[in-house]
Amino acid sequence: MPIEKLLVGLLAHVYLEAAYDSIFQRGNGVFQDQAFSIPVDHIDCHLVGNFELQDRVEEVRKSTWAAVCAKRPAAFDGALLRMASYRVEGERLSIAASRTRFSAYVATRHPTFGFEYPEADRADPLGLTAVVLTGDGNVIVTKRSLLADQNPGGLYLIGGYAEPRESDGPLDLFNEIAREVEEEIAVRDVTRSEAVAVGLAYDPVFCHPELFLLMPSESTAADILSGAEAAADRNEASELLFYSVDDILDDNGPHKNAAVTWSFIKARKFLQLHWR
Repeated sequence: MPIEKLLVGLLAHVYLEAAYDSIFQRGNGVFQDQAFSIPVDHIDCHLVGNFELQDRVEEVRKSTWAAVCAKRPAAFDGALLRMASYRVEGERLSIAASRTRFSAYVATRHPTFGFEYPEADRADPLGLTAVVLTGDGNVIVTKRSLLADQNPGGLYLIGGYAEPRESDGPLDLFNEIAREVEEEIAVRDVTRSEAVAVGLAYDPVFCHPELFLLMPSESTAADILSGAEAAADRNEASELLFYSVDDILDDNGPHKNAAVTWSFIKARKFLQLHWR
């Protein structure tokens, strides 16, 4: 699950200003928000090779990861899918990707990395956020556990990082996000033919690109909430909620005064553009 800064009140405004300012950084993967409505079958992701950090950044990775493991011995340095580049042409999104690791992301995700290492590239793992639209017209919202290492206490949706295969070649990002949905809320009936990517953005504080997808399910909100207890990663959220589409889109909706994550804010923005 992406590590996010919680946003509420004035803090949200400050965070958004930081996001705006970060657009003008040079290099290191930063790009402006890309809003679109692209069917998932029009997303091409091609995986080639392994991403390698520059030598001096690699030394930082080793020391940073050693510190993480000392604090959390169970920390896992899993393989992640790095977005090397992207291209939007009409109703088609093309992503060039390579393999990286979680430890490389931890070492390169801080906002000042681009100034400290202006010639180096970040790990830039591709985050995926799913907006699960229920059969009765609601959106599933999660509230992170206060004990969670990532997103403690904030409103979020469903998501995680895309994972690479061992072999190079095409990678189906729908399967990646559908896996996250199943692991977190035990929903297995998201409709591929109706799934749409609604935007791509870059987190300016915990730096990485994130793809946002609208994922319709045939299940009702009540059925999803009752069945989610069987989900493998159900404990990542302290509470499961559902908001109507109108409430999600409304700036004065029930989320107005809640602590929210960057992903929640961006998802709402992209949905407002998609459904306008």
